[in-house]
Amino acid sequence: MDIYLSSPAEAALDEVLERAPGTKLNVLLTIADMPSDLEAYFTRYDSIINQVALDCGMFSKNNSNLDITTQQLFNKHATHLKYNRDRYKLAFSFDQSFEPDGFEINQVHLARLESRGIENITPVVHNLRNFEVNAFIRKGHTSIAIGRQEGKTNPELLFPKVFQATAYHLYVHLFGITDFNLLVGCPATSCDSKSWLDDAKTGVVRYWNPANPGENKTDVLYFPDKQGKTKPSTQVYTEYEQLDEFKRFIGNYGLKIQDLNGLEGGMYRQFLGMMYYRTLEDVVTELHRKN
Repeated sequence: MDIYLSSPAEAALDEVLERAPGTKLNVLLTIADMPSDLEAYFTRYDSIINQVALDCGMFSKNNSNLDITTQQLFNKHATHLKYNRDRYKLAFSFDQSFEPDGFEINQVHLARLESRGIENITPVVHNLRNFEVNAFIRKGHTSIAIGRQEGKTNPELLFPKVFQATAYHLYVHLFGITDFNLLVGCPATSCDSKSWLDDAKTGVVRYWNPANPGENKTDVLYFPDKQGKTKPSTQVYTEYEQLDEFKRFIGNYGLKIQDLNGLEGGMYRQFLGMMYYRTLEDVVTELHRKN
């Protein structure tokens, strides 16, 4: 299982270079917000980047105030892939529509990309209830991605389609799914996460605690920006029973508990979030191998 980290800030990657130089991360970039100097980016972070995937940017366009039209974004995606396809392990198609009936318009964009000679494009499925997965299998695709849609995280809906695709030896990517229980039970090949960034912004640090029983050893700690503040499904770090062990863990990276407090600790929380998902990647891979 490859877990891609969505568009990490260069400052966060600099923390990895400094504090965990032997780490290898998978990174998901979006054409909507590429590094200003791509050559310099890959040169600087080559030692800590394992694989890179490229998203078409429609999610960013739909959820932010990007000053770009859909056609301009498509042209940018197509032109970049025309000359840089070999940089990316996965290159996702241009899925303009996230609606359950958007297959036809997304197919038009996929065909346009292929007509430009761009190979091994990964189409995105936005309807697990209809024919889409079957269609991509019949068309001979070697990979698919499961994109945004209602009920996507329902195992009764998700698992049969993923098992079907993998039975035909397709590489299956899960957009925005990093739940441990789903990943362990689902034979997908990769997924991506923005959770590490969302956690950091809200004062959360996920800690893989080897002392915990069971397969999922995650503890979720909360570093509030105000005294007395709490967050559902987390433990305020001052009340964490194994705080000393956590302190020793972050000390391996040259961090102290006070570094993680408040807004100024956001970058260090981002760093620890990336380390957590890197650990999760190895854990899920091993559980898949055993099962």
